[in-house]
Amino acid sequence: DQSGPGLMEPETIDGGLKLEVASDVMSAYITKTDHFSDDITVVRIKEILFEKGIVMGIVEDEMIRGFISSSGFKTKAFMVARGISPIQGKDAKVEFFFNTDYLKAGGVTEDGSIDFKDRGKIPIVEEGTVLAEKIPMVEARRGHSIYGDEIETTPGQDITLKFGKGCKLSEDGFKILAAVKGFPKYALSGHVFVHQEYVSAGDVDFETGHIKYDGNVTVKGRIKSGFKVKGCDVQAIEVDGGQIDADGNVRIEGGINEGKIYARGNVYAKFIHKSEIVCMGDVVVQKEVVDSDVECSGTCVAETGTLISSRITAKMGVTAQNIGTETAAPNMIKVAHDAFLEREMEKNKDLAGAIKDKMDKYDARRNELKEENLVLQKQVTDLAHVQDRSQLEEREVAAEIAEMEKSGQSADRISELKEKITQLSTQAQKAEKALDVCFDKTEAIEEEMETWDAKINDLEAELDILNEEKANLIEWGKDNPGKAEVVVKGAIISETLIRGRYSEKRVAETTRHARFSEVQCAAEDGKALNIYEFQVGNI
Repeated sequence: DQSGPGLMEPETIDGGLKLEVASDVMSAYITKTDHFSDDITVVRIKEILFEKGIVMGIVEDEMIRGFISSSGFKTKAFMVARGISPIQGKDAKVEFFFNTDYLKAGGVTEDGSIDFKDRGKIPIVEEGTVLAEKIPMVEARRGHSIYGDEIETTPGQDITLKFGKGCKLSEDGFKILAAVKGFPKYALSGHVFVHQEYVSAGDVDFETGHIKYDGNVTVKGRIKSGFKVKGCDVQAIEVDGGQIDADGNVRIEGGINEGKIYARGNVYAKFIHKSEIVCMGDVVVQKEVVDSDVECSGTCVAETGTLISSRITAKMGVTAQNIGTETAAPNMIKVAHDAFLEREMEKNKDLAGAIKDKMDKYDARRNELKEENLVLQKQVTDLAHVQDRSQLEEREVAAEIAEMEKSGQSADRISELKEKITQLSTQAQKAEKALDVCFDKTEAIEEEMETWDAKINDLEAELDILNEEKANLIEWGKDNPGKAEVVVKGAIISETLIRGRYSEKRVAETTRHARFSEVQCAAEDGKALNIYEFQVGNI
């Protein structure tokens, strides 16, 4: 049956046949007319098709013979040729079985307080748990029309499952499994990890020293001044002058006093005083932010709190109960600007540069070793030649002595030749010892070269991860263009400075229940102008 795309204008051909070609030139049909000749042969029908340029996918002779002998096909069309349909490639993809959005806010109650018992939606996983599965790519197959023209296809792209510590690959190579019991994490580089947890029973101070753990860290006390905690997700009772460097979220049950926080996730705290906060996600506080610098790619949220004398840069905007007080210095708020991304890109560039410098040094040392090895190889060749030549001469002289002894020639000459054999033997032995030294040196050089090769390979892997992170950061930045908006549920005090992507506004008078949004201005005829301003609306 003819189905699918429509048919082009029918054409009457020899033998009382009507030929119709599908509009996509992927099939052709013949129908018997009133003038159909029963004498037409299979060969003739195929010749006619060839004359019309139809060369691909012609049905078998037996089917054409059946068409000729059938009493039907006067109203119903017979498909005489079918092209090869192309198969478009499909990219491989990965399905994850845990929450990969490490920037998703969680653990905040309706009144803006933080539930520190809530560990989020990511449950602890047991060893052997399937964390991700690769759905294979579909290979593309080029098609051909009935005229033999090739139909291009889009190839599918394959991907590699990326995983790190705490994970392993299944036997079939299509699943990432947990290798240990712990908390699954999707890193910015696209790798999956399972982090185990380190628990510090008390304060982080002189007794504990700095804590650096390749996993989650829970501090059941304070992080004291001068001490650092580095981990994935970091949780503590309070930060009292300490520093945190987290690849994930930071949760502080109490407050952050004179602390420095860097996080690739969200930061949660009851209050922030005289501190520096830099994070990729949201900064969520319950009570207040005082005299602090906050830079985040998400939203700065103080639903029930107050921002006081602080400098806030939040790409996705600011929401607070109150902004400023009558007696404190005014806040400076910057929205729709991604300070974190700028920092990360600069840091990525510096790290990549440092790795390339190291690689250049390692490569230079490897090339030095290569040159040394070439010199040694020449020495080996020369010494081997000396040894071979000495041994050959030794054999020749020994043969000459044997001949002379047989013929009873001069004893003095024989003695001279024996002395020469001794010299040649000594020469060969010296060459052999020198060769052994050269071989030992060559072996040591080759071992060192292997060491440098391994180091260069490790650095290349680090550089690949940095490049993946850079690409993901750029993509993430494009997907999250920012929001130039400040929402205050209570009051925003006069002199507060709000800066957007293109404009700024200094609040002239105390304003309540307001939303400040940067908008593009329009002319009287409705045309958009290249001018922006902050408009104030009620909430």
